[in-house]
Amino acid sequence: MRFGKFGNSRGFTHRLDNHPEETALCKHPRNDDTEYTDLTPMAAYYLGQKVVLTHPTNNHVADVRCKNNTNIVDTENLIFVVDGDEDPCCINSTKLIVVEDMGISPFGRNIDPVITTTYPKPGFQNAPKYCEDEGNAMGTYNFTIPMDMKPGRHTFVWKWIRSPRVNPFTTCWEADVFATKAERDAHYMATGQTTVDLWDFYQINTIVDGEIVDPIDPVDQIISG
Repeated sequence: MRFGKFGNSRGFTHRLDNHPEETALCKHPRNDDTEYTDLTPMAAYYLGQKVVLTHPTNNHVADVRCKNNTNIVDTENLIFVVDGDEDPCCINSTKLIVVEDMGISPFGRNIDPVITTTYPKPGFQNAPKYCEDEGNAMGTYNFTIPMDMKPGRHTFVWKWIRSPRVNPFTTCWEADVFATKAERDAHYMATGQTTVDLWDFYQINTIVDGEIVDPIDPVDQIISG
């Protein structure tokens, strides 16, 4: 992902066509030895961490600044963790534990258009700069690692239902979960990675309509979008 253009399909999204109750939830079987490298390392989290996920909007946002349609449907946005080390069989797997329901974005033919331009939004359509690039604009979610999660390696699953008429989309990934931020940071430093989390940007900067205003340290480059 880090070496491609943001928004280009790289085959990570999995659509559960035909029979979601029978289709494997993860596009590829889990293989920690081949799917992660020094250039594309496995994620590492700590208990209580707020994790930010980014995704391209792919033209699917209700925002009347550039789209005359307030009825862009958003049905379900969930993060799961898998109970155990085996790949979950399907969307109805009993091994899926809900980590967070990230809500749905406001939509509907009769809603106040102003709502569509108000950010942040819950659900899929949280993309303040959507109108700058409707296909590839960055949307974000966030979820919290539960304090009662057992430290260790886990498989996480993102599930999005765009519309009841469209089968679910999913993505799976592995992450090492540590008990404390200090332990997670030590792991990152030992592997040559930064210890700064994306959520930290939200904590130390004031963000208005996708723009960072009055950063604490204006010398540092801050990514906005």
